[in-house]
Amino acid sequence: MAKELLAVTAFFYLLAFGAHLLSFSGKGERGNRAAFRLMQAGFICATFYFVMEAATLGTFVPVIDASHALAFFAWSLAFVYLVLLAKAQSESFGLVLTPVLVFLLGMALFGAHVRRGNPLPPAHPLFMLHILSAFFAYASFAISFAAGVLYLIQRHELKSKHAGTFYHKLPALEDLERLIDQPMGWGALLLAGAVAIGFAWSKAAYGAYWFSDPKTLITVFVTLAYGTVLFLRLGSHLRARQAAIFSVAAFALVILSFIGTRFLHGSHHFLA
Repeated sequence: MAKELLAVTAFFYLLAFGAHLLSFSGKGERGNRAAFRLMQAGFICATFYFVMEAATLGTFVPVIDASHALAFFAWSLAFVYLVLLAKAQSESFGLVLTPVLVFLLGMALFGAHVRRGNPLPPAHPLFMLHILSAFFAYASFAISFAAGVLYLIQRHELKSKHAGTFYHKLPALEDLERLIDQPMGWGALLLAGAVAIGFAWSKAAYGAYWFSDPKTLITVFVTLAYGTVLFLRLGSHLRARQAAIFSVAAFALVILSFIGTRFLHGSHHFLA
């Protein structure tokens, strides 16, 4: 039943992408509203999925393997977009984010057979804080990535002096600039917290700090990279276009931190 809920969630997000696409192309006037309703339905299904998994596994945050991690990444991203950034919702944002959600859930369904390598103590409070901080950081970076993509497209439309469909459908550059910087700030703070809590958790659970773990090293590098860009932005040393380019390029580092380190030898045998 749990896997079926995950599949239904992916289907709702896929339908939402189609509705956003129709609305963006001007072929469906009510497509934007329908897309939001479909995304909300998908989010509710995903929430029920994690409630069921939490009850089955006996833990508040049921993230114990690759499938759970990917699905929880998708749930966190949908939560940030639908709840925390409710006022920023637009068809253009939905058009960028829904394929990401479908991809994550597709990977989760494909990797449902993958099991964790080492038994983890998921009931530990530090573990739960570590997981929540890390995944909401990833979700915030995904929002910043989407805003960066839209900012670069909108800027190109303005520079071309031939306003087309994109110009009229996308938010203003000032709004996109804010949606690059704010989630990036949230993400950097949350990921820094996740790293610190992770050190404390590894010491409490395993008696050692995971300083040399590949996942830890890459995550620290990602945190420092985003922190440096934020510092330069606050000091007006980095223009909005440069920040947008970074938000797009740096998301590859986030994906590497989230997925790529699974293929490296280390203590993190699942994706969280």
